[in-house]
Amino acid sequence: MSYRGENNYRPRRGRGYRGSRGYRGSRRPYGYGAPGGRHSHSDNKNDWKSDETPAAVPRGLTEKEIGVTEYVSDHKGFNGIIKSRFSDFQVSEVNENGEIAKLTDLSPPEPPEDETVLEDEDLLFNKYNLEILPMETWDRINKLAMSKGPDYDTVEVDVTGMSKEDRTKIHDAVKKAFGDGIVGSTVTRDEKKYCTFVKYRKGVRVDNRVKWVWPGEYVRFIVYKENCDTMEAASRIIKQLRMNASLKPSNVGYAGTKDRRAKTSQWFSLRKVDPRKIAAACKGLHDIKVGNYSFSDVHLRLGMLQGNRFRICLRNVTESDEVIDNACRLLQENGFINYYGLQRFGSRSSVPTHVVGLHLLKGNFDEAIHCILEERPGPMAGALRAFHSGGGAAGAGAAAAAAAAAAALVPRRAPHCTPEARLIHALAQRPRDLPRALAAVPRNTRLLYLHSYQSLIWNKVVSERLKRFGYKPSVGDLVPLEEIEEETVEEDDSSTIDDIEQEEQDKTTDKKEEKSVPKKIPRVKVLTQEDIDSGKYTIFDIVLPLPGHSVEYPPNVKEIYEELLTKDGLTLDMKHKFKEYSVCGGYRAALARARALSWRTLRYDEPLADLQLADADELAGRRRTAELPDGKYKALLITMTLPTSVYATMALRELLRVDTSSDTQAKQNDYHKKKDANEENVKQENVNQETVKQENVSQENVKQENNVNDGVDNNVKSENENGVEKRKGEEESKNGDCKKAKMNDE
Repeated sequence: MSYRGENNYRPRRGRGYRGSRGYRGSRRPYGYGAPGGRHSHSDNKNDWKSDETPAAVPRGLTEKEIGVTEYVSDHKGFNGIIKSRFSDFQVSEVNENGEIAKLTDLSPPEPPEDETVLEDEDLLFNKYNLEILPMETWDRINKLAMSKGPDYDTVEVDVTGMSKEDRTKIHDAVKKAFGDGIVGSTVTRDEKKYCTFVKYRKGVRVDNRVKWVWPGEYVRFIVYKENCDTMEAASRIIKQLRMNASLKPSNVGYAGTKDRRAKTSQWFSLRKVDPRKIAAACKGLHDIKVGNYSFSDVHLRLGMLQGNRFRICLRNVTESDEVIDNACRLLQENGFINYYGLQRFGSRSSVPTHVVGLHLLKGNFDEAIHCILEERPGPMAGALRAFHSGGGAAGAGAAAAAAAAAAALVPRRAPHCTPEARLIHALAQRPRDLPRALAAVPRNTRLLYLHSYQSLIWNKVVSERLKRFGYKPSVGDLVPLEEIEEETVEEDDSSTIDDIEQEEQDKTTDKKEEKSVPKKIPRVKVLTQEDIDSGKYTIFDIVLPLPGHSVEYPPNVKEIYEELLTKDGLTLDMKHKFKEYSVCGGYRAALARARALSWRTLRYDEPLADLQLADADELAGRRRTAELPDGKYKALLITMTLPTSVYATMALRELLRVDTSSDTQAKQNDYHKKKDANEENVKQENVNQETVKQENVSQENVKQENNVNDGVDNNVKSENENGVEKRKGEEESKNGDCKKAKMNDE
């Protein structure tokens, strides 16, 4: 029996396929876990399969379980299916300049004409340019070039503080003087830069760098992707380039992660990679397209965006346009509660991410490890089962044996890609040192666990705050005195825990990158009665803290925080003996409002047909969708722009007034089958009624025919009786005449 993920997704047996345990296909480079889709119909005809037999599919989390209980507006609500297909959910990034990412051009730009460099006379006519390097250095390089034997020296030139152009001039001068006999490079050591030169020998890379002629150090390009997450897209693009063994997915810059089950467009950046090579490498990716190249001197980092524009199609809408228009207007005017959506808490209801976060915050590392390595279907299923079958982490000896057995079953690609695989291998090496083993889990992943728990507390507190004080500012509320910067571990409706990949840095920069940068916590003000009476503030100004040691708690709901945290065995300061598990907290607006909100209804007949065009459709020349003026189903198309870290599903929840969980939405996806079945039943019933009617008509005809026959029989009978009587009369008359004649004869 094969396992099929929610996306109905299965890699094709193409290049790099190594079977179920050694999968290296291009569609799922991470090689573990069930696909990250939500529910319902797939846009992909192939099914993703594992060699493991799945257990019963667990139910998903409900909104009530994550504290999502309240609404802003009071209206009827209506039915509509969220993400019936991934093409129904389209996301376009809005960059810091307010530009919306839209893929319109796949062709790479032509390189600018290389300007003629006027070299000085010494560089042109002399072997050694003394203005670039002193004679002493030239002698050392010359001695290096003339040396023989197995021992080779290295000539270093301290270039700390020099510009990039000056360093390039040094390399060009040495290359002109010695050709390929001397190999030069620039290295960083102890925060200093050096130009190093060694004699060429087999195994040493020749300096064959191509001069970078583009107008910026980084090439930026729009990535359009379908049904894959941002990290997967980055990994596959790097794999297709195949140009530099040191180039890693972490070298790709992006401002935010985007939803897997969607069609999305966003900007990527790469340092000094020719756009023509990017375009050529990505031609073979049918669900990823790149284009609209530009150049910048700044690498993209998480958070470098204003927000995201969403184009959403809700299918099988059953209410009137009047009800729909009213709900949309209320959403536009009143906004929605800025809850963290279900995606924030992972796809596993048995062990949500906030449960792992709570164990980490309490220092229960044993329980946290068991939660992370919970048994579940997928390519990692065998390794996870082996870990728990061996006793898991219960005891150092048992833990070592279990981890070793599990490590032997980890798919070949997984050690470099998945938190579970990293953790299993770390436990096999150091079963007694659980904190160090957990450190093998990518830092972003561990942060997501912690933030997930903070998000749960925030959801519960905002619900209670709105119940107690309503949708107006109240004494004791907090308002920011400066702009709030949301944390960007997870953007909008994007990544779940299964989507996070560790950012690997070069060895020379590892220590520098791992140094924690203190998070800037904005200043806030506690509202007084005078502030309330001034009318200066609205509910949209109110912020609530995510619990942490650097935030100020609002006096009017501080006891709610304390009650919830105490119940979980934590304190308000959220400090931990391990610094990396101490959280500073942050602030989040209680309510959010969609910008540029617009909507319209349409009708359609085909339940699985596209109802809105994506960037790729327009590039391919498509101009029409499956919209029909008199279709039997109704859909609602919504366009809106939301700030970063705001969940579009929470806006849809306010609009529809329905639970947005995948289980609830999935139950509605057979609407067309039910309707077709009902129509068939009605049709059959009409046929049956027509048959009965025809039978009744036939019976009536038979009855009438019988009546006619009875009349004919009666007429025949009458005629027969009249004939008998006539003949009898004639006979009697004849007999009388004979008798009379006889008497006369006598």
